[in-house]
Amino acid sequence: MAKLKIAFAGCGRISDLHRLGYADDPDAELYALCDPDKATIERRAAEWGVGKTYSSFEDLLADPAVDAVEILTPQLLHEEMVVAALRAGKHVSVQKPMTTSLASADRMIAAAARAGRIFKVSENYAFYPPLLLAKKLLDDGAIGEPMTARIKMMSGGSGGWAIPDSTWAWRLKEYAAGRGLNTFDHGHHMWSAAWLLLGEFDRVSAWVDQINGIVDSPAVVQWKHRGEKRYGQCEFQYGKELEVPSPYYGNDEWFDVSGSSGILVVNRCTARVKEGPVVGVYSGGAWKHYEAESDWAAGFVGSTKNFIAAILGREEPRLSGAEARHILAMDLAVAKSDRSGRTVWIDELDAAFPRLYAAGRARAERAAKDERYRLLADSEPSGAGTGALAARSAELTRALAGRFNAAAAVGLDAEIGVSLDRDGPAPEAYRISITPTGAIVEEGRLPESPLLVLRTSKALWASILSGKAHIETAYLHGKLRIDGEVAQSLRIRDIFKL
Repeated sequence: MAKLKIAFAGCGRISDLHRLGYADDPDAELYALCDPDKATIERRAAEWGVGKTYSSFEDLLADPAVDAVEILTPQLLHEEMVVAALRAGKHVSVQKPMTTSLASADRMIAAAARAGRIFKVSENYAFYPPLLLAKKLLDDGAIGEPMTARIKMMSGGSGGWAIPDSTWAWRLKEYAAGRGLNTFDHGHHMWSAAWLLLGEFDRVSAWVDQINGIVDSPAVVQWKHRGEKRYGQCEFQYGKELEVPSPYYGNDEWFDVSGSSGILVVNRCTARVKEGPVVGVYSGGAWKHYEAESDWAAGFVGSTKNFIAAILGREEPRLSGAEARHILAMDLAVAKSDRSGRTVWIDELDAAFPRLYAAGRARAERAAKDERYRLLADSEPSGAGTGALAARSAELTRALAGRFNAAAAVGLDAEIGVSLDRDGPAPEAYRISITPTGAIVEEGRLPESPLLVLRTSKALWASILSGKAHIETAYLHGKLRIDGEVAQSLRIRDIFKL
């Protein structure tokens, strides 16, 4: 099969990194270059041995030999160029951020759907080997349930590549439009890393300062992920006198994720401010260290290989249009939060009436918190539904065996008792036998030598089993008595996922 013929539109600094993935690739080759600057295009063609060059993007798209285009231009140019390339029948990869508004992103995604061509946004952090290793470790349960992520991005006044004046010129224009070099442009990388590790975003709060009206630093961004109890924070800091040892841009990043049973760290990215193993996991009272290719350029190579594989039908493109749109929404929400001085919900950016949407979400959030605190203050069920809840106590207790969590029962071989409404007209008693491999629930009697016995009302016990109340809260308020080893009650909670 003939190699795919790839063209670059834009041959600035970042193209050095995009080129790496095509060197000696068996399925694709860098076939053509396009840039309006004559000196740049001649220098790049000579450096890379590329025979076809264009100063006009329209002329490039008219070349029938070109299968796909990598668009490596400032984001303000992305939509027009992406749509034109897709209309010309080319597969497209565009540098992040995909564009500057969600409406623009939607037009690009729609153009790709109409054309039936591969469209992806190039995001090297989604392919940076240490972050991919971190994702696998998280998925494998290395630190239990992930709960919080913390990202540090540090940039310096010296070290790294020399940046041409032309690059600074368009970046400063972006900053003037509210899209900062740190929090919007480089922020896209940070949000992509957090998304890779912990999933989609729900809401964000941001505080962004500035230095000399040029650099959006220092800045702190906090967010919550969708659904799960997962939160994150990113700190951006520019040190004018700081030298950053980097063969690329003069900045570095490190990441840590805390979970229910451990901590995971990624110690470097763009540069090498931190020495030692690139990935570490603290769990079980000890550190375990891992090595992975930590050259920042490896993420670009991975992204390029994904583009080639997607065109050939071997992989899904990443970032897909929808994935990149979500990261762009996070970018825009960060800027809006700082500007408005309030929490911004990601979905409000798509709402017809954003302020009404935000107000509704805020009210729902307050109501949920009020209910949580009410349950903490009063763990005893009350009201019309109490009788129905109490009537379910036997059913819910019998179902405990099906909720058994073997991971929490390692090394345990014991019996516990549950005594409900001892003085009531129809008291209930249960003997629950627990081994490392399972549990058996017997009705009608308590164990003779129990590890502990839980004593409470039928209604409250049913409320605990149905997730409406907690053992700890009921105990603290004197609504549940524990006879025996009190500390073991928390383990019982984990064994039966209470």
